[in-house]
Amino acid sequence: MHDRTRFELLWNWTYRFEAYTPASKRKLGYYALPLLWRDRVIGWANLAVKNGVLLADFGYVHRPNDRGFKRELEAELSRMQLFLPNVKR
Repeated sequence: MHDRTRFELLWNWTYRFEAYTPASKRKLGYYALPLLWRDRVIGWANLAVKNGVLLADFGYVHRPNDRGFKRELEAELSRMQLFLPNVKR
């Protein structure tokens, strides 16, 4: 996040990069990425690769209850698997 102040003003959500925060003090995770759906920030995602498998952990402040969200989330995770070099295909 380049401009955390602007992000907080636009989305009413405080975003902090926690990779350098001790694990016991993290609130969202090591590398939590904001999730934007339509015109709202709805939560965050932590992605990791372990033994060649993409692992995704999500946290939500508001989880959309529509098929479109689920379909697009699955499509994005598929694209991420293609992008990351260490994921087994």
